[in-house]
Amino acid sequence: MKRKHIILCTLIILLSACTKNFEQINTNPNSPDQITNPGLLLTNIIRSVANNNLSNSFDRGSVAADQLASPYASNFINWTRNDANSYFCWNYYNYIRDLNEIITVADAQKLNNYKGIALVLRSWMFQNLTDLYGPIPFREAASSKTTGINKPKYEQQEVVYAGLLNDLEEAVTLMGTSKETVIGDIMFAGDQIRWKKFATGMTLRLLMRQSGKVNPTSKMTAILANPSKYPLFQSHEDQAALQYLGDRLENEMPFYRGSNSDYGISTRISANLNNYLSTLNDSRLFVLAIPASVDNKYHGAVNGTGDWDDPAKYSAPGMLWAPRQYNDELASPTAAQSVFYSYSEEQFILAEAAEKGFISGGSTSAATYYHNGISDQFSYYASRIPANYSFPKPADIVAGADYYAQTGVVYTGTTDQKLRKIYLQKWISLFLNGFEAWSEWRRTGFPNIQVGPVSSGYVPVRCLYPADEQRINEANYQEAVSWLGADDMKSKVWWDAN
Repeated sequence: MKRKHIILCTLIILLSACTKNFEQINTNPNSPDQITNPGLLLTNIIRSVANNNLSNSFDRGSVAADQLASPYASNFINWTRNDANSYFCWNYYNYIRDLNEIITVADAQKLNNYKGIALVLRSWMFQNLTDLYGPIPFREAASSKTTGINKPKYEQQEVVYAGLLNDLEEAVTLMGTSKETVIGDIMFAGDQIRWKKFATGMTLRLLMRQSGKVNPTSKMTAILANPSKYPLFQSHEDQAALQYLGDRLENEMPFYRGSNSDYGISTRISANLNNYLSTLNDSRLFVLAIPASVDNKYHGAVNGTGDWDDPAKYSAPGMLWAPRQYNDELASPTAAQSVFYSYSEEQFILAEAAEKGFISGGSTSAATYYHNGISDQFSYYASRIPANYSFPKPADIVAGADYYAQTGVVYTGTTDQKLRKIYLQKWISLFLNGFEAWSEWRRTGFPNIQVGPVSSGYVPVRCLYPADEQRINEANYQEAVSWLGADDMKSKVWWDAN
């Protein structure tokens, strides 16, 4: 009996020793439920939203902006609630959830650099979402793990914009104040100055976009007066863009291994873009488009006219974005980038701000910013052309003195004429940059976009909320709709004062 007691006690001690740290040892510290190093989430977030940004622009954003033409997407009848995740960025909430996790861990461990990066990326995603839909779930969104809220409230766009500006200000203040080595940053390799530049640029974008409702003078002036706190991009070489790699499939430009069906048959350069570039003898046309196969000349297609009689009559988008199926020899997995925010966009924002008197310098400074924005665009595209191209070569993408001297480009005229020149060049520069060209058209009313006969009868000014919101989050959805007036594609978002 005594021996049995000893054996039983021994077993209890052994089992206790084996199980004492069982839960801790068998919990993966890098699982989505318990992250200890935020960098483990960062790579997938950046890659995924970069691919979404480029793909959504090709499929919908650049069609709505009348830069690309599509017989299917340009009738706008096919912009449905079921497409919110596929084409209109609602799936960004999945990545916002991961960014919230990064912020939580960064706060706990005082990892200011990680928190700053997460705030910038999250602000960029929320800006995309609110510009597409108007009121959106914001502070309560994608936070059920920490708050238990599964039905987040919507917030009005002016509140979202104010919150994003606050978050970007916090990000600029935080970045560079801690010493952790950032891993997983496939865009800037942990460079805090470049992230600060991105944060500053996003601030300028938000300020200009809401400038029809809120005067941006004070904040813009403060930014330009303090370049150490608010650094600006210096050229396309440090702008916010993901460089694709050719080492593995998941690191390639997302179109590279895609189907040729849309690219080779359905998607064409728009007549609007082709006409503007051709009229200005703008050599960016050689990068943005491919000559039509019927005559080896550049022709744009008109949106909203239904199926084309012969797609071969029109120019496909340039080879930088072509899938390998289109041309196995010239298509590249690395030549194109996904651009989040460009140096050119920043310069055009500053040009408009100077011309409107939001910042000092007037038309003289505006002309400099305007010229910088144009010239860097030419340099950027020249730098992206692979060495094996027979045409265009980098030397073919130039803007000489004669380009800037022509009537449609030279920075002269009335204030309205100058602004229209800024808007045109900015619109061109936003080619395949998400939904930004479409947002700028909504804000400025430029360029003129004609509604085709085979369409909804209007160009949308917002997207439809996903169907699940009506079913799962009905009360909050209905409140958002009451602010808009109607959940349709004709209800303007708050900043759309045009």
